[in-house]
Amino acid sequence: MQSQDASKLSRSQELGQTLQNLNRARYPHTPNPPGCKKRASIALIIRVRPKFPDTASFDTTTCGISVGSDQERLDAFFAQEWVRRGDPEVLFIKRAARKGDRWTSHIAFPGGGRDPEDKNDLAASIRETREEIGMDLEADHCLNVGNLSERVVTSWLGKTPLMVLCPFVFLQMRVDTKPLTLQPAEVHSAHWVSLRALTSPYLNTYIRSDVSQPFGRSESEFIRSLTHFLFGKVLIKGIDLVPTESVYCNSGADLLPSGPRASTFSSGVLPFLSSAGAAWEKPSQQLILWGLTLGIMSDFLRILPSCDPSKLWAWPTLSHVDHQFSIWLLTYAYRKQKLREIESSYPASDTKIGGASGPGELDDTTFTTFQARSRKEVQDSALLEMLGGYYDRAKTAVLLTLVLRIGAGGLLAAWGVREVRNRRSQKL
Repeated sequence: MQSQDASKLSRSQELGQTLQNLNRARYPHTPNPPGCKKRASIALIIRVRPKFPDTASFDTTTCGISVGSDQERLDAFFAQEWVRRGDPEVLFIKRAARKGDRWTSHIAFPGGGRDPEDKNDLAASIRETREEIGMDLEADHCLNVGNLSERVVTSWLGKTPLMVLCPFVFLQMRVDTKPLTLQPAEVHSAHWVSLRALTSPYLNTYIRSDVSQPFGRSESEFIRSLTHFLFGKVLIKGIDLVPTESVYCNSGADLLPSGPRASTFSSGVLPFLSSAGAAWEKPSQQLILWGLTLGIMSDFLRILPSCDPSKLWAWPTLSHVDHQFSIWLLTYAYRKQKLREIESSYPASDTKIGGASGPGELDDTTFTTFQARSRKEVQDSALLEMLGGYYDRAKTAVLLTLVLRIGAGGLLAAWGVREVRNRRSQKL
């Protein structure tokens, strides 16, 4: 144990004990619901970046596959001084822009659909990761630590099950690995992000989503304009990602300017003032974690004792102020109740993880109990009851706002008609 304040573990030490518990108590298999055959797997890959002036090293005799026991490998890896002082990071990818893809250009984890030749869901995550970013998760320096709760991904408002998503957690024990090889048809870029950044309140943001898309994904400009006028945009919580290391696909169409040179005033009239390159708009490099990927990341962050689960969740709302107020008012009691349930299902920040040998540790029985409760919270409540109950109340609030708008518009119209009549009668 480090000669630091014994009442507080470093983020890396806390991560190590959490991964040990994940390895001991894995989440069970979730079968497909009726009418849904698709399964997909993703890889949540973690590594530890050494802090200056430490140098990372990997000892195959203590951390390699030949050691045998996953627990022994984890113990040996997190016992190293450079790991204890290091900064844990998570790997995200930005998906390539593809027309018709539900998750085009989204921030995601490596992974994809399970193929018939895949032995199991774990094999699917390993294969997809190798195909998408060129990382071999079966290498000597990689360890499948465990998994997170499998979830049924549904359509808008949870009406139709789309697939069962299986998240697997991997630890990469080397930093000096070969560069990632990104599949240009599927991946735009890959980014390592510190766990500290994922829990920073200063990086919280909101995504503005078009309301018309969930209601039939209409391409009609009239429908989009009408829904925007009535409802505004859907505001969904996100996190601005601040990468410590990024890799971009070098064959992407938007990496460098190409095609005919754009005609500008300076190039056509004053050529000696024109730029040597073509007029080109650089693609946006903003990286926002939101939606399904944020939900999976939150599932992992919630099992870190120092993380406050109530700050990882924000309820969707609409951008118009009157809708926001009515949704806030009609869902207030429900939101408070559900947040209390979430907080009670996760261990407190001073709960112990991994035994009784030191601060910040949790015994196996407590962790397994918490794991079962969190699995039920994620699968049953968050997907079906939690959001479903919230959406039911939010829809009532939106209808109430629309009725109030119509009523206010009617009163205003009646007042205007009366004023016009009064002025006419005064003239007569």
